[in-house]
Amino acid sequence: MSPRLALAVMLGMAALGCSDVEIPHVPEGVPVTYADHLEPLVLARCLSCHTAEEPEAKLVLEVGTGHGEMVGRASTQVPEVLIVAPGDVESSYLWRKLIHDVEIGRGMPRTVVGSIKLPDEEIELYRRWIEDGALP
Repeated sequence: MSPRLALAVMLGMAALGCSDVEIPHVPEGVPVTYADHLEPLVLARCLSCHTAEEPEAKLVLEVGTGHGEMVGRASTQVPEVLIVAPGDVESSYLWRKLIHDVEIGRGMPRTVVGSIKLPDEEIELYRRWIEDGALP
């Protein structure tokens, strides 16, 4: 691996907080909830861009605010699409951002080295959460 590529990988991992984020195991049949399972991930992965001071896309994801900011709220990039449409993964703009399939903008999360996909097991938690009704 070239030194330049190694640096890019290290910066990307640092920006995502890869070493600091534990992806919770939620057994099948147990609903994924925002507060118990996703908020720690959102705070670790998204808070650098979605704070009250300068919220990207007018979206504040600080402690206790993320669920209300995302569920049932129109996307600023594609207003006819909800950020999270409870029970409907394919109609949720958050899902499109996480799988890097968006009409406008780039996939999430973004780092100093560009957009990076989350680990599959983390993306699966978001899918389950939305399918389960985007529970608080």
